[in-house]
Amino acid sequence: MATVIYRCPVGAPGECPPSATRGYCQVHMFQQLERHDPAEDVPAAGAPADARAATPVDAAPVDASSAGPRSAVDPEAATRPARPAQPQQNRHRQQQGQQQQGQQQQDRRPQPRPARPPAVRLALIVAGVLLPVRAEHRRGGGGLAIGRDEPDCAAVPGLAGLDQLSRHHARLRWIDGALYVEDLRSTNGTFVDGRRIEEPTRIGPGRRLRFALDLDVQVVEIDEFGAPR
Repeated sequence: MATVIYRCPVGAPGECPPSATRGYCQVHMFQQLERHDPAEDVPAAGAPADARAATPVDAAPVDASSAGPRSAVDPEAATRPARPAQPQQNRHRQQQGQQQQGQQQQDRRPQPRPARPPAVRLALIVAGVLLPVRAEHRRGGGGLAIGRDEPDCAAVPGLAGLDQLSRHHARLRWIDGALYVEDLRSTNGTFVDGRRIEEPTRIGPGRRLRFALDLDVQVVEIDEFGAPR
């Protein structure tokens, strides 16, 4: 029984090496080998010499360089079926997708607004008179104005006779829920705990203020009825 080999159908004799298994030509990378019986190469009795030298395929030699660079990729990889994904990997990807979807839904939920601290009610004791500081939410931002001509101080007896106190001496105003005192370029200045201030200064219960040289003021906290605590 003759041995069957596979060889390139387009290569010249001796150009392409034969193979014992079906595959692709090593010279012509994309040319599939064809089955060939070596017994066919034995010339019949009485055949002319030119017939014995004839090749099975009358084809011109092909330059190996024109077939492109050789590739190390397996030619049968294109027809090989893809390996199915492992069930464990599919479960892991599904769990990750569910976690991401749950996180996105949680981010869309309205977040509760932080509770605002209760408003502090403050007042000034000026010459024995309690002057409440208007709340921050009132029109104009609340606060209190200090001066001889300020309506907020009209209830203080004898204030108009204090020559060292300016007509518009200082003002108290709320900034982000805290009370500040600001000097309005008065002649004799505004003092907090004995120190003259040059810029808005935060004050609270227990602090002592002095406007000019003869008006001492105390900061106190009051309840919802306006009485000092």
